[in-house]
Amino acid sequence: FFRCSHKSWISAVQWSPTDPFVLASASHDGSLKVWDIRSSLPLYTVKAHAKKSKALCLSFTDGAIFSGGSDCIVKKFKC
Repeated sequence: FFRCSHKSWISAVQWSPTDPFVLASASHDGSLKVWDIRSSLPLYTVKAHAKKSKALCLSFTDGAIFSGGSDCIVKKFKC
């Protein structure tokens, strides 16, 4: 169900360490999406990077998602 939402290749997927139904995905379209697998629509969508999003790190204990892109920038998003 990711492909119909992202506009390009998905480069990273990571499950939440605290919620078995939640995961995040990053794409070469620069977007970061948070999903509940019980739904076909993303919970949140963020334009994280001007270029490709390459990496994800979910830190739900800190209430944050970290995203790294080909723009050589790591960004932190509150969740």
